[in-house]
Amino acid sequence: MAKVKYHFALNDKGQIIDIADVTEETKHDKYYCLNCGDAMRPRLGSKNAHHFAHISTTPDCNPETYLHKLAKHKIKEKFDSSATFEISLHQVSKCLDKAICPFYKEEQCQSTDYKTYDLHKNYDTCVEEQVIDNYQADLLLTSSIKPNTPPILIEIYVSHKCEEAKIESGLRIIEIKIRNEEDIVKLLQSPITEYEEYSFDKNEIKCTFFNFNKSASDEKLEMRDIPKFYLFRSGSAYVSNMEEYPSCREVAKKDNKNAVLELGIDSFYLGNPSIYELGYAKATSLGYDVKNCSLCKYRKEAFDSYMAVPNICCLYKKYNTPQYPKGSEALNCQYFRKNTESTNLLKSALETATIIVCK
Repeated sequence: MAKVKYHFALNDKGQIIDIADVTEETKHDKYYCLNCGDAMRPRLGSKNAHHFAHISTTPDCNPETYLHKLAKHKIKEKFDSSATFEISLHQVSKCLDKAICPFYKEEQCQSTDYKTYDLHKNYDTCVEEQVIDNYQADLLLTSSIKPNTPPILIEIYVSHKCEEAKIESGLRIIEIKIRNEEDIVKLLQSPITEYEEYSFDKNEIKCTFFNFNKSASDEKLEMRDIPKFYLFRSGSAYVSNMEEYPSCREVAKKDNKNAVLELGIDSFYLGNPSIYELGYAKATSLGYDVKNCSLCKYRKEAFDSYMAVPNICCLYKKYNTPQYPKGSEALNCQYFRKNTESTNLLKSALETATIIVCK
């Protein structure tokens, strides 16, 4: 741990004084360490940062304990003197239509946002070192007006994390990691905010919320974009580009007057079979007489693609058919034969894919 310079001390009235507030007129007042209680003097030199120093050359004072006590005192001071005392934590909203939406996937159809709450609306008491359910809290927030309000424990963590038994007790706990005095100052300037697990901000204060309700009210969300398949009278088809995918709320609406069939397709298969092939297979199952080179037994794949797989006709040398035919050329091809093996694969894929007919 980096060496701590004490920027705070107690005056003879027991008030916490910031070195920044000490002037030439007040530097001779009496100051004491808020941890060990020994006398301190302000250092207001021009070379080093201003700070308080123990008068004793061998003080029995642990800087970590100093930070712990300072954080407790300053947080309590803010709670007791501020009009608001806010926390901000992650809460998860699930889609309101989860029970009826065919494309609902729990891991995708939810939104995580910060929700801010003013604890003063439910808590009016902050006590240091209070015992509750056999656990001692650094700070305990309770309500004198509504005693049944679940208490909140604020735990300051300099080098020792909150014990597992306390966390598993079910008590609501806010654990705050303090590395230096700057963390404490920053903490007082904004809501106590839940730490972002994958944050790259080294200066972010690590605040962890245990046993809080992280579920927010369900909302109408648009979290997913769904591929759309269009079938035309010519037998040709089109799948929307990724940047054109309609949202899960819009995909069910028909939007192409020239298409004889529109499908919204959500598949676990990435490329094999393609969205095109799934669309053709679904169209066939719905009674459409679909002929397309992608379904022909004499077709080979040129390369794999999520959207479509170009065709190579195996008969182009023998019967002078197009080497790279468009899929719709199967409509007028006398050699077109459906590939039984791929048809069976597509039937299996249809069972796991979610496909709706747009209306």
